[in-house]
Amino acid sequence: PPHPFNTSLRERTSHGTPAEALMSTSSSSAMPPKAAASGYPAKAASSGMPSLPDPSTLPAKVLAMAASGTTQERAERPPPKRKSVLKKADAVAVAASSAPASAPREYLRFEIVDFNCKALSKTVPYRHRDMGAYMYSGAISSGANQEVLLVPEEIGQAGCPNAKLVPDWSTEQILPWASRPDKNIVVRRVYCEQEGVKCSPRSLCARLLSELKNYETHSFELFAGGELEFVMARKGGERDQERWLPLFKGPEIFTTLQNCKVMDFCYKVESQMEAVGVDVLTMNAEYGDGLVEITFAPKFGIEAADATATFRTGTKEIAQDEGLLATFMGKPFGVKGVGSGGHFNFSLWCPGGPQTESADSIWKATSGKTNAFHSAKDPLGLSTAAKSFLAGILAHAQALEAICSPTPSCYCRHGNWAPVVANWGMDDRSACVRVKADKKGPPGACYMELRMPSASANPYLVMAALVACGLDGLQRGLELPPEKQTQEQGAALLPTSLPEALAALEADEYLFSKLGARFVRWFVDVKRAELEHIEKRLASTARTDEDVSSAWQHMYMEFI
Repeated sequence: PPHPFNTSLRERTSHGTPAEALMSTSSSSAMPPKAAASGYPAKAASSGMPSLPDPSTLPAKVLAMAASGTTQERAERPPPKRKSVLKKADAVAVAASSAPASAPREYLRFEIVDFNCKALSKTVPYRHRDMGAYMYSGAISSGANQEVLLVPEEIGQAGCPNAKLVPDWSTEQILPWASRPDKNIVVRRVYCEQEGVKCSPRSLCARLLSELKNYETHSFELFAGGELEFVMARKGGERDQERWLPLFKGPEIFTTLQNCKVMDFCYKVESQMEAVGVDVLTMNAEYGDGLVEITFAPKFGIEAADATATFRTGTKEIAQDEGLLATFMGKPFGVKGVGSGGHFNFSLWCPGGPQTESADSIWKATSGKTNAFHSAKDPLGLSTAAKSFLAGILAHAQALEAICSPTPSCYCRHGNWAPVVANWGMDDRSACVRVKADKKGPPGACYMELRMPSASANPYLVMAALVACGLDGLQRGLELPPEKQTQEQGAALLPTSLPEALAALEADEYLFSKLGARFVRWFVDVKRAELEHIEKRLASTARTDEDVSSAWQHMYMEFI
């Protein structure tokens, strides 16, 4: 049978839609595309499709070729050397081929992300924007390296059909790093969901955010921002061209001279991210070989996860174009010590706050809203809702670890500026959740930082799982445990390996139900298949640290 990824742009077979148990009608809106900052001219037509020249305006010579002319005109012409009749459509094509250089060729990526936050897409000429695109319905069930390719039971039983890519047109943007101004090429991207595949990361995230907003009468919105660390790597020398090496060595965090080794790349990332609404705040070298950290301003709801996904894919594309590699793998070099973190900053807001005018990104974004986490009356500066929400996260932290640390290399981070027990602390970097709150301080400065996630964690899944855990705390009115609890004092020990974390996810009845049985099964199956593939690569080795690191690199380094 044909490979499931070998599918046409548009579904033209007699498969129809997949089995009813798998597919359902999407309710995604067809909003007009969002304007994006760009140096390119705006679209001429409201449909976004470039129009061909009007034949009536074509040059006389071209029209003469397309028309037969009068009898008198024919008599005055010299006899042609050979008979040739150019149809009007051909004349239009001739004119289009000599169109002014200012008219760009436009393309559109219909894009989804899989469980590893790896972007999967189909690119179409922009004139076919409204035709839509289809993709294999089990596409998200592939591994970080597609040597791991699972066919979920439902997909196999349905005959491995395609699923329509349903765009969220509000996410359509010009991608500066993918466009080619020197070749007059513009590339846009729109995030999609696969129709009926309800366990895809973005669909799952949207569902949980909707549940949060509809909780009682609070209209809670999640305000979240990213702190992503990643490793920059270069190819080895002439004798070792296939091997990736750190772009620079040493644990020189914040050191200016270390920063300068990668700052040209950071400048390029920052400028191009601004064009797609990812507002970079800080850039610096981090504590590790080739390790860089870039933070960006928070956003509300799914836009925050979209921004993180865009940042990850865009940063990797920019590096790839320069012959480098940017990897968000938890630990790309070695098997011990500090790895790449993906700390998740968040707070809850609801309508009703004062209108403010400020250049500060947080004040500007939250104008007219109230921080539901802050309390000027509580000694800790935390509201009852904040405490219950946090308590819910800690109650399910063992299962949450499978989402936050989805690869074996993530567990190198434990104890190296990453938590080992489910606890919390005020401005405590060793805690599972670091809390920033002051009853006398500005409400906008009150937030929490989930320190569990590795940089390789999928932002949509982290957001969905965190909201699910917090909702349980709110609904049950859970009490917050004491600050800085140890294991001996009752704090749960976090899983120390991916197999242990996957088992914890399956065993957590609430989270299993809230995220959905199908999602948990697909996610766990993919992760276990990745582990099995790694074990097969290690079977013929001495299983040294170098062997293990090499097997991890093969699975995760390039595409995460």
